[in-house]
Amino acid sequence: MAVPSLAVVNFTTTLHTDEVNEAIHAVNRQITENFAPIWGIARMLERLVPNFHPEDPDTLAEETVPADSVLYLVDESSLPGALGFHDLNTRDVPFGFVFVLNPNDWTTTLSHEALELLLDPTANVFVPGPDPRDNRNTVLHTYEACDAVERLSYKIGAVQVSDFVTPSYFTGGEIVGIQNDFLGVGVRSFGVTSGSHIAFFDLATGQFETVVGRQEPPARRLFAARIEAHDHPKPERPEAKIQAILSNYQSRPPHPSATGLPRLRGVTRTARYAVSAQRARGSRR
Repeated sequence: MAVPSLAVVNFTTTLHTDEVNEAIHAVNRQITENFAPIWGIARMLERLVPNFHPEDPDTLAEETVPADSVLYLVDESSLPGALGFHDLNTRDVPFGFVFVLNPNDWTTTLSHEALELLLDPTANVFVPGPDPRDNRNTVLHTYEACDAVERLSYKIGAVQVSDFVTPSYFTGGEIVGIQNDFLGVGVRSFGVTSGSHIAFFDLATGQFETVVGRQEPPARRLFAARIEAHDHPKPERPEAKIQAILSNYQSRPPHPSATGLPRLRGVTRTARYAVSAQRARGSRR
């Protein structure tokens, strides 16, 4: 049986074809050697060369992507500050963006978004679990593969890829000898490592919430060493600035053949959660 494919389209002006191919090869190795044996889910990344230039309105056209899902690599100038995201497009095809803020440090985001497209391609699966603010409450956690450990990464060859959680992460309680993430840094079920984030839907308020992991001493010295060895600093994401850029883009008169960004309601997860919450409040009125 053929493995589903994930097209990777390079729209950047900074990444050479060889760099993209090397990253795709590394992430495919991560999927087949690390992720699929744990999760039983796989997709193979394939580089796709489009038949148009994204900055030339005269050549823009809707083009069928010969894959089950697609990831676009784009320059920082498109939407400065964001790292990436994934969602469904208007034709219910899973897609994502990797914003190349630093040409020397973007492959962890490619790995992150690729793995999350594998685990939850529709971007709408939730798992009941404890509220990280109050364990007495139950909330619906987003089914994300990398968010809870997004500050951690490791190398496949010379390419940096993202750590990811295991199925036991989404179960209650802790079992001795079971790792909740691939690197085994000691993250608890439904927990979050320092500087990483998790998101969930609060059933009591009808709101999406985001919690960023606090700096806390790991429970064991081994975990502390692993975290120090694999920590991967992430740049700040200026939410308001990104959303302002998107709003400005959407206010322009659309080109007849333009698709994509004008239809987006939010770029980062925080922005999209806010839009979802507004829609939920509106539907209850």
